[in-house]
Amino acid sequence: MSDQKECFVICPIGSEGSEIRERSDKLMEYIITDAVSEFGYSTLRSDEMSEPGSITSQIIQKTIESELVIADLTNHNPNVFYELALRHATAKPYIQLIDKKQSIPFDISDLRTINYDFDVQRAANAVDEIKEHLETIEEKEPDFDNPISRSADLKSWRESEDPSEQNFADILDGLNSLNKRIDKLESEMSNSGTQQVLSSSSAFESFDPSDFDLSEQEREEIKEEYGVSFKRASSN
Repeated sequence: MSDQKECFVICPIGSEGSEIRERSDKLMEYIITDAVSEFGYSTLRSDEMSEPGSITSQIIQKTIESELVIADLTNHNPNVFYELALRHATAKPYIQLIDKKQSIPFDISDLRTINYDFDVQRAANAVDEIKEHLETIEEKEPDFDNPISRSADLKSWRESEDPSEQNFADILDGLNSLNKRIDKLESEMSNSGTQQVLSSSSAFESFDPSDFDLSEQEREEIKEEYGVSFKRASSN
């Protein structure tokens, strides 16, 4: 029996001979397979499955059980996002890719996503980035942060009897609320033809420390985990 690890690739596939299929084939051959084979992974895509039975059930099983999942977010395919959400729920290793000319959907825009295209140098850069990600996975088994894991953490912190964890929950509630307001405002501005002037990163850049009763260590932990920093209290 082979001890080779499996990398399941979720991506738009399209019909035989279509532009979508051609793109996915090139992505598999020139970027994904080239990157993961060095780390002992074989690659598999849903159209390559030959086992009898429900293809949907097999896709779900592979999405959940494979040692690694790579998701191509190009063209915002709904099936890809459904399968990616399943993978997020497992808290297992995943890597996100997207065509360099396309934007990442807001809800996952803060998750590391590798840009690619098929220019020789850019494809090589994407291969190198995937390898760097895999090196991190191999070396220290990182925490695979995603919206689902954050929600689970938030529920746990809300129910905790530890005041510091309850504090974290309050902060995340505030961040989520602000996040939604910014998303709504940007959507309204975009629909009205007004130039976008806000971004979530600038809005989350800092908080007034008087809003939260936190120790310096707790603030550093929040900054490291969520990229949020706190304004220094002004001395009067």
